[in-house]
Amino acid sequence: MAAAVTIGACQGCGACLLTCPEHALRPDGGTLRVLAARCTGCGECIEVCPVDAIADDGVPPGGDRRAGPPRKGPPRKGPP
Repeated sequence: MAAAVTIGACQGCGACLLTCPEHALRPDGGTLRVLAARCTGCGECIEVCPVDAIADDGVPPGGDRRAGPPRKGPPRKGPP
């Protein structure tokens, strides 16, 4: 599953940028953009984030997306 960043939670420390083996995170106007097409779901960015601003979004990798607020309800399921 791809990573997602919660808007406002990221403190801009850059730990995730240095840790991601696929370079799937990019600074983007005060938040981060997850390049989901590059994100392999390894979870290294999630583990290194000191403020828990990054989480598994429950969606398989498949395209660029900007960070957004956390979703409510059960995780979405990917294509079969």
